Amino acid sequence: MKKTTWPVWLNRNLVGFGVASFMGDANHEIVPLILPLLLTQLVGKQSAPEIVALVSGTATAVASIVGLFAGKFSDHLANRKPLIVLGYFLTGSLVGLLAFAQHWMVVFLLMLGAWVGRGLVSAPRNAIIADSTDKRFYGHAFGFRQALDTLGSVAGPLIVYVLAGWPLQYLFMVALVPGLLAFMVVYLFVHDVPHKVSDRPFFENHMPKEFYALLGVFLLFGLGGYEKTLLVLRAKEMLSPGDYSVNALSIITLLYIFRNIVQTITSYAVGALSDTVGRIIPLIVFGFGCYAIMALLLSTTSSSTSYALVIFLLSGISAGTYMTLQKALVADLLPDHVRGTGYGILKTVDSTANLASSVVLGLLWSNYSAQVAFLSAAVMSVVNIVILLILNKKFDFSRQG
Repeated sequence: MKKTTWPVWLNRNLVGFGVASFMGDANHEIVPLILPLLLTQLVGKQSAPEIVALVSGTATAVASIVGLFAGKFSDHLANRKPLIVLGYFLTGSLVGLLAFAQHWMVVFLLMLGAWVGRGLVSAPRNAIIADSTDKRFYGHAFGFRQALDTLGSVAGPLIVYVLAGWPLQYLFMVALVPGLLAFMVVYLFVHDVPHKVSDRPFFENHMPKEFYALLGVFLLFGLGGYEKTLLVLRAKEMLSPGDYSVNALSIITLLYIFRNIVQTITSYAVGALSDTVGRIIPLIVFGFGCYAIMALLLSTTSSSTSYALVIFLLSGISAGTYMTLQKALVADLLPDHVRGTGYGILKTVDSTANLASSVVLGLLWSNYSAQVAFLSAAVMSVVNIVILLILNKKFDFSRQG
């Protein structure tokens, strides 16, 4: 019998993290679809936009800040695994406990705890993957993990679609299963890899001025952005202007799955294109431009499913482009010894700006209208295009290396 030969890069840690990423993403990708509906039940339709924005935006900001320090902290530890295990446990268990929340403040606290867990995982996990893999196969390794992560982002919404008729509390309890499985996989199968413990001062940073100029562009775009939960809430409002509808949830879930698939395809396609034509034009057209059009469409009142399909298509294109090209631009500008810190700063700026913008958009929505809120987001994106063009002329962000 012929012995099965595994690829040389497919090691035990990578398989463990790949499976855990699939389970973990299935767990937390359920949340954006049903959290707005739970909060609407708890606080009422009028207050829901600002409460949804506050809860989801704060959780994301906290995750990014924790992630910045977790990455630096793990460089100073001999063993990174405990941070990752704790992170998966917090996220998996606390999302499930949302099933028992009877007040929006309880939801807020549980989401904060769960997203602290997410922040603890990312940087130490990527470090262990790099430590476990021959540098010739970094692309294979990180691509494999990202592929399973993306499959999880499709599996989570599919679970919601299949179980759309269930009470929301039951759906949160279902999310507990893949979340705790992710924790168990990491605990049982992943092992620490010896690495050189950093002896550099914890807060030592040396970044080129071009990086900070680019950071300003991303900050401005973040200030015109909003959480995916607000996209879901607005789509639900457009498709089902009345109260909670199982049919509307099913349609929105399918649209959300479609959006994630589009984002996955766009991430690779636009990334590859940018290696040939540069980063700036694709970022303006597919990132900021599609976002502005999407926000403009969200400011209207159409209840057509095909209209919503276009909105989610544009959302996937914009997110895939932005998330890919901002990382490529940072890699272009930063030397390798400060890239980890640079990405941590970038994530923190992104999420903090997104929190501020989501709260403002939620307040505009609740106190004025969705039209005013999303029109302001569209205007911000157009302004960002102009500023990016001006700064790029001065700093030439598209230069390689």
